[in-house]
Amino acid sequence: MNPVFLSAVGDTGLTMASVLSTITEVFTAAVGWVGTVAETVANNPLLLVGVVIGFIGTGIGLFSRLLRV
Repeated sequence: MNPVFLSAVGDTGLTMASVLSTITEVFTAAVGWVGTVAETVANNPLLLVGVVIGFIGTGIGLFSRLLRV
């Protein structure tokens, strides 16, 4: 089980302070992960090819729907 969530439950049970503390820990970890991904993509711009292709496909789909209306 994930140790981040286990730290919220102690001998006193689940309190609002422990829930907020756990949410803060998870949010801080997620921000760190986003930073790591952004740094990796900045160092390797070739990784953006999939994202760009997805945006192009979305743009084409939206444009074709606009033409049908």
